[in-house]
Amino acid sequence: MQPLDTIVTIAEIILFAVLSVLGIYLIISVKKLTSSIANIEKAVEQLEKNVEPVIENAKVISGNMVEITTTIKDNVKKVDSIVDSVKDAADSIVEFEQRTQKKVEYHLDDSLNLISAIVNGVKTFWARLKSPSGKLSRKQKEYAADKVSEISI
Repeated sequence: MQPLDTIVTIAEIILFAVLSVLGIYLIISVKKLTSSIANIEKAVEQLEKNVEPVIENAKVISGNMVEITTTIKDNVKKVDSIVDSVKDAADSIVEFEQRTQKKVEYHLDDSLNLISAIVNGVKTFWARLKSPSGKLSRKQKEYAADKVSEISI
């Protein structure tokens, strides 16, 4: 059994040699992996340092945007109320103008009709005074009729 023992011993030696090589390879691989992880950690730390101010700036900008939109909304509400006030004032002015115009037109029409009637009455009166018989001539009657029709228009 000696040759079999020798083969087993040689196989054990080869097995231990392969295990030693694999152990060394595993140690080298773990060292490379550890080095890569350390590099990744450094990169992440650097990234955190660079991103932190950006995040702070974004927070400040976001806060400013909220303030600006709030101010704009308040100003728009004020402008809306001012526009409504101006619109109401303009409507009131137009309504007042229309009421005043109607009243003035009514009184002006009455006054013009009164003045016209007085003028026609005076003309008729003078025409009658000037006529010797106190009666109106045909021409005067036509004139008076024309004046009466003008008044009614």
